[in-house]
Parts: sequence; structure tokens; C-alpha cells
Amino acid sequence: MFIEVQSRVEDLTTKLKIVRGFLQRENYDAVFYQRTDNFAWLTSGGYNGIPYNSETGECGLLVTNDNIYLVTNTIEKPRVVNEEIASLPIEVIEYPWYEDVASVVWKVVKKGKVATDTLLDGFDLKVAELSELRFSLTELELNRYRDLGSKATELMEQFCMTITPGQTELEIAANLNRVYLSNGLLPTVTLIACDERIDLFRHPIATNKRFEKKCMVVSCVSYKGLIVALTRIVHKGKLSQSLNDKFLLTATIDAQLIEATKVGTTAGQMFEKMKRFYEVAGYRGEWKYHHQGGAIGYQNRDYLITSMTEEIIQVNQAFAWNPSIKGTKSEDTIVAESTKSEIITVSNSGWPQLNINLGNDATLKRPAILEL
Repeated sequence: MFIEVQSRVEDLTTKLKIVRGFLQRENYDAVFYQRTDNFAWLTSGGYNGIPYNSETGECGLLVTNDNIYLVTNTIEKPRVVNEEIASLPIEVIEYPWYEDVASVVWKVVKKGKVATDTLLDGFDLKVAELSELRFSLTELELNRYRDLGSKATELMEQFCMTITPGQTELEIAANLNRVYLSNGLLPTVTLIACDERIDLFRHPIATNKRFEKKCMVVSCVSYKGLIVALTRIVHKGKLSQSLNDKFLLTATIDAQLIEATKVGTTAGQMFEKMKRFYEVAGYRGEWKYHHQGGAIGYQNRDYLITSMTEEIIQVNQAFAWNPSIKGTKSEDTIVAESTKSEIITVSNSGWPQLNINLGNDATLKRPAILEL
């Protein structure tokens, strides 16, 4: 589907250096990964799960200072070895499905300290610390991410242009998910709201409500574990002036957040900036009704910005801001580069754009509401 410019073996080599750096800094003898997001990261797109609603996979990766092992039960071994890690230099340890995976890991490590991303007896649970290792995207991931963002945006926007009054939110959601899946993408979040439900609910799960005048479509979409997030709104006929003005303010806050996303800035500083953006827009405190987004990558959000969030924005780290003023929302996925942020879910379908003035002759395009 996408053209790879760097091999998975090279990517694995880069990531093993990162993990082994963690082992040395934190004085661990091994790391055992079993979460699906971390498995996808380390294998450059492999999937170790069965149900999509579980964060824990059915097999795991054990990384020591001199080797990497796939620790898998007999059920999962054939598929995972042949379809997920076939090109990678990973040694396979197989065990009966009715035995405990922790005991298998201890047979390899024998003694010492083991960090893990899932709760296992005798291991040190280090979910946040291990997740942070994957925040800065590699060359392979950046190229995949750009391709994913472009494809997901094209599919969503072209689909939104076909939405017609009378369709239910559930029909719209089902049809959109069919488009994603038939093009090799996995929808991880699909929210649809029509008309008054956009005003009432910030996280609108699709219902049998029928589309009359306004429809908001929200997606998180995955390829090889990487996830992008985006929102688009369509309107039957001409927008009212009040809706147009309110959406312009929301899109302006979004543009300001994107422009403020600088490497080295803390999440807490972004939170304070966000509050000021709402206040300047004339909607002080509106942010309290919905989270404003945060870091993204192998999770729909790795963390949200709050006054207590201490993470520092890293180079090549992905973010998705989603400011909303009642009845409106603006959302896309970006990557914080060394001097600026790159919009990953960039619109190329002919979708209408707003040219947001950021001051000092700087402008940024944000998707407008599409009039059907």
C-alpha cells in the first residue's frame, strides 16, 4: 500500500539501541513488551493481538543487552512468525498455551531486574517510561505517517462529500469504516454527530439520529500501529453567520496550538497557552468541557495536556489538538519538527480552507466546514 524507504531491519536496529539505552540508564537486565502499541513500535508495524479492544497482546518481545526474543505460545507462533516478524532477526521462544508467560521469561533472564509494560508477577511495571521511548518517530515511521495522514484525509474528505440528509449516524459510521478497512486502514475511533447532538455531546457515539443540516465526523485511523486523528464537519446549504463566526474562532485556536507546538516546550506550558487562546477568543473556560488533545502515535493519545503534565515535546513527536467551542471542533495530526510543525493529515481533496492569521505575517490553513 505504502512505499517503504527504509527497511524494518534498520528500524529495529535503531529502536534496540533506544531500548538498551534505557536498560543501562535504569539498571535493568531486560524489558518485556506485551502491549500491542509497543509491539507494533518495536517490530515496525507487527500486531500481536487478537481482539482490537485489548491493549495486551497474546505474545511478547523480550529485549536483553545482547538479544531480542519473541516469546509466544503455540497458538500464535505460526501467524506471528510468518506474518508479523518474518523479515526481522528475532529469536523465537515457544511455550505451551496453558503455561505462564512470566515463568518462560524468567527461564531466559534467570535473575536480575526486568521492566515490563503489562502487570506480571515479579516484573517492574514501567508503562509511562517505556511508552516515552517511542515518542520521537524514526525515519521509517515519519514516511509511513505522512502516507497514512494523506490517505486517511483523502478517504475521509471524499467520503464526507457523499453524506446525504436522511442517513443515520450509524449508517454514516458504518460506511466510513468500510471505506477505511477496504483501503487497508483500521479505524480505532469513529464518532458521528448530527445537528443538535454536536452541541450536546463532545464525544458523540453514533446513534440512529438522522442527518438533517449539520454532521460532524471524527476519526482515529491506524496503519501498522501508527494512528492519526482528524475531524471534519459538513453542512447542508449555506452556513449561518453565527456558526461561521464560532467555527472560525475554534479553527483559530487550533492554528494557534499548532503554531505553539515547539520542541522543548512542556505539556504544562502548552496547557497554559491553550487557556489564553480560549480567553482571547472570548470563550474563557470553554476548554473545561472537553480535553484539548495531546501526544499521539501508537495510541489515540499517549497523554493529554493538563496543568500537571510534565512531558517535554520531543523532535519528531506527533500531536493532535482538538479544540472545541460548543457545536464546533477542529482537529488534525501534526509532527513537531526541529523548527516548525508539519501537518500530517493535510487536505488535498479540494476541501474548503480557512486562512488563519497568526500575526507577524504568518498564516496557517485550517479545514473549513464543507457546504453540501
